[in-house]
Amino acid sequence: MTFDLITVLVVAGAFTAGALVYQRTAPPEGATTALSRGERLAVALGAAATVIMIGGYLGSGFRGIEHAADTQSAGAETPGADR
Repeated sequence: MTFDLITVLVVAGAFTAGALVYQRTAPPEGATTALSRGERLAVALGAAATVIMIGGYLGSGFRGIEHAADTQSAGAETPGADR
């Protein structure tokens, strides 16, 4: 298992999204109804999981495009090479 730049960016984005969602859902002072700490944590984990899912699809898509380009260039023949 190797870690590449896409993986690092996805994980950093997930941590950032989770932290921002957790902070933004904090109840204002004097609020009578608000999310509990557990509910805020669940929402933040859901946001982090969403970032990981989207980043995973994007990362696989980039690798798929790169792999397809390598396959096409490897199978390309030079015109007139067999004469």
